Amino acid sequence: MGFRTVVVFFLVAPLLLGLTASSGQTAQAEPEPRYDSATTVDMMTVVADLREVPRGSPLTGTHLIVRPESAKENSETIDVYLGPANYLKDFEVTFAKGNRVQVIGSKVKYGGAPVVLARQVRRESTTLYLRDENGTPYWRGRT
Repeated sequence: MGFRTVVVFFLVAPLLLGLTASSGQTAQAEPEPRYDSATTVDMMTVVADLREVPRGSPLTGTHLIVRPESAKENSETIDVYLGPANYLKDFEVTFAKGNRVQVIGSKVKYGGAPVVLARQVRRESTTLYLRDENGTPYWRGRT
């Protein structure tokens, strides 16, 4: 390698590294979905699974994976976001696979898939209130 080639390499390499680093920084995580009263759903469902999304991830907290009550067992499921786990632990409501639950909330797209931001979830005679009519979470300021 000649002196000129070495000099050009050392001048160009930092520029290329800077462009690579800055392009990685511009790709930001998708913002959390917003509750939209215009997309409110009220559906009877069966819990197919439960999952906890760890802190620091989008939609941190408890999720129910449900399918419509009238659907077959192997049908497509829908993610229902309840809220932060530390907010939900204050209530004596538990969910398990196979529970029949009524879900009222806003059905929106997030990450290319449907998700319901739950406003109310009812199991048997117990109703868990999670958001007000406008979708403002009751846990805001408590978590």
